Amino acid sequence: MFSYYRLLYSSALLILLFSASSFSQDISALAKTKYHTEKATKLLDKNNALSPYYSINASGVSIYASAQNKSKNTPEFQINWNQIEKFNANLKIWKPETTIKIYRSGKYPDTAKAIVPVVKKTPITLTDQIFVPEIKKLKGLKIAIDPGHTAGDMETGIIEQKCLTFKCDTLKGLKTAIEISEGILTFATATLLKKKLEDQGAEVFMTRTFSGGSAYGMSFENWIKKKTVDSLFAVGEITAAQKTILLNPKIPKKDKFRNVFKDLELKKRAEVINNFQPNLTVIIHFNVDETNTGWTKPANKNFNMTFVGGAFMKSDLSTPEKRFEFLRLLISEDLEKSIALSSSMVKSFEKNLNVKTAKLVDATYLMKGCIATEEAGVYCRNLQLTRYIHSPLVYGETLYQDNINECILLNKECDKTKNERIQQVANAYFQGVMNYMSK
Repeated sequence: MFSYYRLLYSSALLILLFSASSFSQDISALAKTKYHTEKATKLLDKNNALSPYYSINASGVSIYASAQNKSKNTPEFQINWNQIEKFNANLKIWKPETTIKIYRSGKYPDTAKAIVPVVKKTPITLTDQIFVPEIKKLKGLKIAIDPGHTAGDMETGIIEQKCLTFKCDTLKGLKTAIEISEGILTFATATLLKKKLEDQGAEVFMTRTFSGGSAYGMSFENWIKKKTVDSLFAVGEITAAQKTILLNPKIPKKDKFRNVFKDLELKKRAEVINNFQPNLTVIIHFNVDETNTGWTKPANKNFNMTFVGGAFMKSDLSTPEKRFEFLRLLISEDLEKSIALSSSMVKSFEKNLNVKTAKLVDATYLMKGCIATEEAGVYCRNLQLTRYIHSPLVYGETLYQDNINECILLNKECDKTKNERIQQVANAYFQGVMNYMSK
């Protein structure tokens, strides 16, 4: 009798525990479904037009190549809630040519095969062994910095159409002519920021290693030389049509830059950053007033803003690669962490640069192409780098270069690392990183 009741009690307890476990799992699935549905509608789907491409339910998330595929329930990508942790771990080994095939087939890669870049270790000296080093607040942290654009001179700045040329106009407050190439400003800022971060123990990687350089490790001028073009074609970096454009002497350099080099170089930036596997990425840009047509004269507007991933439109889901990135941003924590990092950064911009944070109505592209997050000055925008970089990131747009006051300050010093305003911008980025890490 005792054994019977003990068995009955044990059976009832097991049923109760199993029921509680099932109930807990149901609640968890329900919460995940609700959270990710809201995330998709609030941060990823710009015009509420993407529902034919995805579904979120108690099982997980499915991505479809078309509305027809969704109606047939034939997903292109499918991740169950219990697979998210493994999926996020495998993002570290993302390679476009292989990962899409892996996830489309449902065979998840082994995280042990992650690509780890070779890092040169500085040998320990006797001095290092005797003296106790200062505590580094960023020790062990890997940070990627992307200095926007490529120009190291005004000529290239004109080719990539990222420069300002103002004539001397004393009536407008310009005592001298102004020549600013954004690529020079971003590289100087990145160089200063790199030093500050390394002084705090961070391991820092830059996508451009010299002023005028690109993520290919060479200037645009060298990239379009026949020898380089032939090499790029041989390894499949460019197509036959792109090769024809690059080698045609009748096509202007600015068209070669815009139609071929620009997108490929941005893709290369994302590739080298992802191979580095950073804990966070800082993308550095300087802004201009969009209404100041041609940027041949100074303007009065001046704002800071930051971008993160999201704000996909229907045309942004045209390839498996883009649909995969939509899935990644939906189910990983990269977007949430990017918003937190960017919020910290934009607050630092306003404090250290004394420039206001942009509201949604302050620029047409913010209203038409972005989604405002709940954090002031942080906007979801589906740019190539915010889409393809696999880490928390901030895409910074500090101050307006064409502002009447800023252009004068930025024009000072041939060596821009010695420019006081550039130093302030680098410090603002540094303080933004430090404030984010302190939280």
